[in-house]
Amino acid sequence: MNARIFLLSLFLVAGCEQAFADCPSPANDEFDTVATALFNCSSARPLQGHETDRKFQIHYDFPQTLPDASTLPWMSIDPMANPAGYLQAILNYATRINARDDVDWRIEDNEQESWCSAPWFHMLREPLHGMTSERWSRPKELHELQGDWARNWAVGIYNDVACYGFGQIWKDPTFPKTKGFAFADGALAIKMLFTNAMPSQVPYLTGSKEWTVAANDDGSTITMRLLQLDVSTKDKRSPNGWFFGTFMYDATQPGDTVWERLVPVGLIWGNDNDLTAGAYLEKAAVAKESWVNPAVADRFYALPRHNLGLFGRANGPVDNPRSACISCHQRALDWGRAVLRGSPEEKEARLLLPDVPNDPFNDAAVKAYFRDIGNQSPVPNTQSMDYSLQVSEGIEAFRTWVATAFPDHATSTTDVTPYPFTSAAPIPTAPVTEAAPIEVPADKFEAGTIDIKSDLFVR
Repeated sequence: MNARIFLLSLFLVAGCEQAFADCPSPANDEFDTVATALFNCSSARPLQGHETDRKFQIHYDFPQTLPDASTLPWMSIDPMANPAGYLQAILNYATRINARDDVDWRIEDNEQESWCSAPWFHMLREPLHGMTSERWSRPKELHELQGDWARNWAVGIYNDVACYGFGQIWKDPTFPKTKGFAFADGALAIKMLFTNAMPSQVPYLTGSKEWTVAANDDGSTITMRLLQLDVSTKDKRSPNGWFFGTFMYDATQPGDTVWERLVPVGLIWGNDNDLTAGAYLEKAAVAKESWVNPAVADRFYALPRHNLGLFGRANGPVDNPRSACISCHQRALDWGRAVLRGSPEEKEARLLLPDVPNDPFNDAAVKAYFRDIGNQSPVPNTQSMDYSLQVSEGIEAFRTWVATAFPDHATSTTDVTPYPFTSAAPIPTAPVTEAAPIEVPADKFEAGTIDIKSDLFVR
């Protein structure tokens, strides 16, 4: 199960009252009323010391008709012949208004363009900027001077084409419809990742954009700096339908603004299924279905991680070095039912859905994870969520809440056939009580889940 969904389930299984920690209270306890209130909740996490600051506001600008994507600036650029130009066109489009000082990524203040947030992340979004916890960076993953773990938080937004897709799912906040879901060409996601790593340990962060983030479980804040900006766009020119790319901030670059000092890291459109340890180490094979900026690759080559993505695939500095952008996102799906933490279904789901290989020298595991699936779901008899983990995780959060708080509505709030797990068990008829222990503090969970075999970097 994805780490963010695991954390979300820790909150949601405690029932309705806890789920409304800092959300407006619903008018009554009827299912439709409560579901709608949670859908519209921006953040349920606490805040200390910045109570008078402007808060994050969930923004659902879902167009009723599909916007025209034909004039999007990157659509006229060949992504494989000019990947850096393709990425730059996307960055320019995303920052044109959103990065202005008077907007500062508060998309509700962007009066010239339509952008939206993904629903059902209120339990994970901190209240100042709507950021959620990401994978932590191990010492020396970001720079040779990095001696401490670095915490990373991120916020994502979507353009109008993607927002139309969200609107098709969430026309009814009490009944998301995922059957046959797919984004239209031109759908775009932007994710900004901030880190608490200090410039003294990661010098290229000097002068980066800073935000105050309520990242601690008690609502207290820390200062974080922009490190990485990810993009993903639906584009039929990709054999899998999507291009995933990333930028990193670099203080050594020329430019008057933070955005001008963002450097393209890479672009990926396929998994390079044959790029195994043997091919990489013995035959000097290289990734053919992604482009990695040589200047950036050289910077990270001397670090223990060696490559950004496994065996040279495109990936971001914050991301798991055993993975790659597209490989992670293609796991997005809807099981059609809740997969509850600790249940037999969860164990079976882990086996059905290949995850990042623990042993990069296990060719079978590598090939199972790095496989091209096109527009298919990664698990037969499930509904693809079209390479969008935020769609998938939002649906999973909704289904987890329904199954624990309103179990009688579980089967009537899905339009896809629930996956027939062989270990299928009845959905609990009562929510777990608030006394149920939260076994892993949210702020420490990621650090315990990203242990990487050291032999990956020395063999």
